[in-house]
Amino acid sequence: MVASADDTPTMVDDQSAPTKNSLLSFATPTEIVELPSRGIFYGPGHPLHGKDTVEIKFMTAKEEDILTSPALLKKGQALERLMQSIMIDNVNPADLLIADRNAVLMAARVTGYGANYPVTVVCPACENSFENEFDLSKYAEGYDFEDPEESLFNFTREKTFEIELPTSKVLVEIKAMTGREENFLQKARDMKSKNNLPETNLTDLFRSMIIKANGIENKSQIAEFIDNMPAMDSRYLRVAYTKAMPSVNFSQAAECTNCGNVAETEVPVTAEFFWPKQ
Repeated sequence: MVASADDTPTMVDDQSAPTKNSLLSFATPTEIVELPSRGIFYGPGHPLHGKDTVEIKFMTAKEEDILTSPALLKKGQALERLMQSIMIDNVNPADLLIADRNAVLMAARVTGYGANYPVTVVCPACENSFENEFDLSKYAEGYDFEDPEESLFNFTREKTFEIELPTSKVLVEIKAMTGREENFLQKARDMKSKNNLPETNLTDLFRSMIIKANGIENKSQIAEFIDNMPAMDSRYLRVAYTKAMPSVNFSQAAECTNCGNVAETEVPVTAEFFWPKQ
């Protein structure tokens, strides 16, 4: 209501302002996700440097469109686009550590379809299949993290790691793997499978991980070293990296309905994880 020139009140019909009960006033809720990495592995220029949480939006119908897009599914980009859509902080999902990506995806699934996740698992005792319902709300209890200062690596200012390999005595510097490397490796596997080429998963992994060897940064020389790396060095590096990196090791007890065996079972991520039947 405003006053006219003769001070007579005049009613103004403002159709653009949403009322208390307007659908337009609904705000999508958000979720604070704890990061397995605690932000320790991100450099000073990264938006998550030193942060132990990230904020995401609850999944909406818009995200369901992403998850059911035939074009995105065919290209294997549905989950990447999903993360881009729900991330509130200015973070590129490709630059998230793999463990942090897994935590975000787990939280997104809970906000979208609830914590109950019924899925078929195989009993390790009788090898029969049975239906088990996992509680995804407990995913954060599966974070596994080792202080970098207590690992086998020398943690550098650049958030990389240095370690001397036991057999060759080569000092290698490696970086923490992100979604960018994970996507690259998956594309490499798909390409080789499509063209019936030999699998080189391990050496491809090391090429993505190792950025220096005895101070040498030349990729061709590093690749040659990787191809000739002693098996003992290879295993030592894999084990050390696995121990140093944060992870989401999420498993729950599952009781077989056939034989009654109870075993800790890792949550299987099947097509029903983001595409439930109901």
